[in-house]
Amino acid sequence: MSTRSIYTLILISVAVLLSSCGPTQKVKRTFALNDLSLKARAAARDGDDRRSLELWQEYVERRPHAHFAQYELGVTESRMGMYTASIGHLTTAHDLRPGNVEYIETLGDTFILAGRADAMMSLMQATAAEGGDVSGQLRVGRYAQRVGMLDEAKQAIGLAMMYSNGESVEPYLAMADFARQIGDAEFEESSLRKALWFDPGSDNLDSRFLALGITPGPSLAIDPAKD
Repeated sequence: MSTRSIYTLILISVAVLLSSCGPTQKVKRTFALNDLSLKARAAARDGDDRRSLELWQEYVERRPHAHFAQYELGVTESRMGMYTASIGHLTTAHDLRPGNVEYIETLGDTFILAGRADAMMSLMQATAAEGGDVSGQLRVGRYAQRVGMLDEAKQAIGLAMMYSNGESVEPYLAMADFARQIGDAEFEESSLRKALWFDPGSDNLDSRFLALGITPGPSLAIDPAKD
């Protein structure tokens, strides 16, 4: 056999060997990543945030486009008070998976913990269409109330009412909660009466009316469309 033929056989043998080992190596890498995530979650359950942090950092370093790993790393950093780093990773998680409401709300919570209310509101307003216009505006209103931005909260709930087109009770309940927060009993009653139109047998609404000193009953209901 010529030297050229021997060389060719060697090359073919190496190629076959590499092709047979490739999937095995890929599986090994996959198992290693799975093991990292399992150990990171176990550490978090055991209250060992330091260890969980290290494991998620390694995961993200190896798979930066894994949205859930970016999210878990950000959550761990938030629990440890590392808010700047947390915001960065939670933002990346949302960028990788826009529309994930859990990612939006966790990022919003972290902005609040970091004392960055304006940045939180910018986030909520920019993502208001994610998850549906009605729920998005209610989310804006809820987070605005948490930081005392009452004008923004009322405006957002009003937009939720408009988007719901008189077909959902949630905006009216949200407005009743807003009215209670600012201590406007008359406004709260009006909002509850509109909510009652959608859910006339609600025990929760009956309790709310009783708390205002009003005897509950179906006759209290107001059709929002005719108000």
